[in-house]
Amino acid sequence: MSKKVAVLAYPNSNNLGDHIQSIAATQWLKNQQPLGLDREKLHQYQGEKVKLIMNGWFMEFPTHWPPSDPIEPLFISFHLNPTAERGMLTPEGIAYFKNYQPIGCRDFHTARTLNKHGIETYFSGCLTLSLKRESFVKPDSKRHGILVISPIERLLPQPKSTAPNVLKRFFLNGIRKIKQPYKNLKYNRANQRLNQFLLQMGEVVEFHSQLLDPKVFSEEERIQAANAQLEGIASAKMLITSRIHSALPAVAFGTPVLFLSDGLEHPNQKSRLEGMESFFKVIHTKELNKESSQIPLPIAVPFEVIKKFNEVIQEFLKE
Repeated sequence: MSKKVAVLAYPNSNNLGDHIQSIAATQWLKNQQPLGLDREKLHQYQGEKVKLIMNGWFMEFPTHWPPSDPIEPLFISFHLNPTAERGMLTPEGIAYFKNYQPIGCRDFHTARTLNKHGIETYFSGCLTLSLKRESFVKPDSKRHGILVISPIERLLPQPKSTAPNVLKRFFLNGIRKIKQPYKNLKYNRANQRLNQFLLQMGEVVEFHSQLLDPKVFSEEERIQAANAQLEGIASAKMLITSRIHSALPAVAFGTPVLFLSDGLEHPNQKSRLEGMESFFKVIHTKELNKESSQIPLPIAVPFEVIKKFNEVIQEFLKE
């Protein structure tokens, strides 16, 4: 009896990019209906044996690593965030990675970090690079306008802390209050530079956010919104964003991308971009005044990237 297949699920995520990564994994399963396994609760899974495509960002609760025994993972397009390194790279966690090496890493930071622990890796890029435009729009459909998705959201002040520890909550909210005027100033200046650039382009502009509150929108609604976002990217003449999982599907669809780096100075953010520069142009809003008013040419996905995805995934799914 063949094993069931699974993709990661995100019942509590506010980021449509998480769902987009699972959409990218699901497309490789053809007519199979995969299970959805919560990324943060893989250690609790006790169902039938299952093959899981393990792509994406890891993880909010690193103490929940490694996954349970019934899960056979394929590590591809894997990102280990610096905040999770200590919790996931325990002796048990390292042994788990070694059991399923080589690890296909989405970025150079992840590959370098795992290599330090003797874990074999290779740079895979992101599975969203394998998405197909014709899956979301008609092949002969005409492109229209500029789509802007979450361009400078990271410059907005963080929401108030709800930490259970009263002293910690008081401290974090105090820091937030001190920083807020400066962050507002940075946001307003960046927004002004972006609007000036868009004005010179002379195209219809549509704005969207990649974030949806899971307390307001169900998981099904967020998955539908992720598909709608992909349709919008596939239909646009150009995309401007600061979100990797808007930018990389755009590359897959042949949609030119400007990736804004404002607010991505922290090591946790910069680590995710190592290796992405070959797929799209990374630029700060301060440099927008040097950009042409013409829609740029798209950057093609290297053939070797898709070929490697095909070889690795087909081998993994083979019985």
